[in-house]
Amino acid sequence: MHKIIGAALALATTVCLTASTAAAAHAEKVVHRDARGDVIRQDYSFETETETETPVPTVKSSDITSTVVDHRRDNVFVTVRHAELDSHLDLLHGYLFSLVTNERLGRTVVLHVSPSTSRQGEVKLVTQAGRRVTCIGLRGRIDYRANTVRIRVPRSCLSNPRWVRAGIYTFHTGRDWSRAFVDDANLNGRIRNAGPVHGPRVRRG
Repeated sequence: MHKIIGAALALATTVCLTASTAAAAHAEKVVHRDARGDVIRQDYSFETETETETPVPTVKSSDITSTVVDHRRDNVFVTVRHAELDSHLDLLHGYLFSLVTNERLGRTVVLHVSPSTSRQGEVKLVTQAGRRVTCIGLRGRIDYRANTVRIRVPRSCLSNPRWVRAGIYTFHTGRDWSRAFVDDANLNGRIRNAGPVHGPRVRRG
């Protein structure tokens, strides 16, 4: 199974975080529009340990339509809008926010909703090696009416960076983990096994 999704399914025991090619600097807030109908279905065979990927343009749950990265004085806010958010707790829903900084510090915010959580889910911050990091002030909020997921990460938890770049995955899967539906906010109609593609640098406002 895809390494990042498998990690989230195991409650982030391991998270792969990879920065892509450097991008130009921007102001403190960056809005990105993602294509609609570009969710990828991943089917994993435990017998053969192989994975197949299929575009599923009719799937709305987990389909990212836009992202906003807002780098303020004290916090980094990331808001992800979806075509639709499914609130059924019989599935596992995951929202992964991979952040890299000017110091090459890598942190991933994992927000997951499952039968064992509330509809707001549980949020944690982990290192590249999958170690959980204490981060006072870390917050995640899901608005099922507005179809948005928003996180707040104190800049102090990121070593007070000059700029950050964000890579974002949204996915949902059944309990057997053999099938997952995934969308990368910065790619249209495909995903990378190396991890989500990171967007441009967003400097502190």
